Amino acid sequence: MLLLEIASLVNGKLIGDGSVEITSVSTIEGAKIGDLVFVLEDKFLADALKSGASAFILPESSSAHGRSAVLVKNPRLALSKILKQFQPAAEIPPGIHRSAEVHPSARIGKNVSIGPFVYIGPEAEIGDGTIIYPSVTLYRKVKIGQRCVIHSGARIGVDGYGFVPTGEGLLKIPQIGGVVIGDDVEIFANVCVARGTLGDTKIGSGTKIDNLTHVAHNCKFGKNCAITGLVGFAGSVTFEDNVAVGGQAGFAGHLTVGKNTTVMAKAGVTKDIPPNSVVSGFPALDHKKDFEIQAALRRLPETMKKIKQK
Repeated sequence: MLLLEIASLVNGKLIGDGSVEITSVSTIEGAKIGDLVFVLEDKFLADALKSGASAFILPESSSAHGRSAVLVKNPRLALSKILKQFQPAAEIPPGIHRSAEVHPSARIGKNVSIGPFVYIGPEAEIGDGTIIYPSVTLYRKVKIGQRCVIHSGARIGVDGYGFVPTGEGLLKIPQIGGVVIGDDVEIFANVCVARGTLGDTKIGSGTKIDNLTHVAHNCKFGKNCAITGLVGFAGSVTFEDNVAVGGQAGFAGHLTVGKNTTVMAKAGVTKDIPPNSVVSGFPALDHKKDFEIQAALRRLPETMKKIKQK
């Protein structure tokens, strides 16, 4: 593929020789002639330009320093488009693998792919074009929309954690709700989504949930939320649309996170968060304020030392 063709594909600005032939995409460390290297941030630019790559995808604010390159507004978006040209997604044919078990009352849409050792329980519904990878379990009353992708080991519709303490131990509260998942949702490996106690746990269209995340009963996520790995939710957490969450964050129950909010990695969210916020720390608070507190704590030993010397 010629560099000028790549520039056209990503609507970028061509710098240098557009006739350069690109045969693959590479990391900076392993780049050789014919390779295209992505520089997602300026701090990697110097090392990239020293590599053996034939050309580069650079942020539009960068200088190519005489090398052939394509300048783009969003390098990560360009990465998504270009990788599809050099490594097309593996085609997964529709059908139900012979080792899968599908309950007779489940309803399966058109062009659905169901991998080996999948279990689909009573009253489950799967929309058109959805892909379910091996060893996924869908309990009863799970509804999945169209074009979803459920990766290996996901468990959807498990009982929520509900018990009443009694003199004879913990009495289980029956979990009679379901799980409703919208269109174009992707749920990665070993995610656990609990059914509602009453009503449904809901995951909005376009939302992505990364590996090893636990979604408790009656959580409700809006559209296009991005939840990275190892995040834990207590029951009845509500996300409005376009909430992004960093890894290992945790959420107390019965709270609401407003739209377009970013919750940074390892944050502990204990109360409602208004829309358009960026929060971090434990308990989570405005990121700038948390940064000031952390900076003050790092200065504390030196401050105490000076106080003692007076």
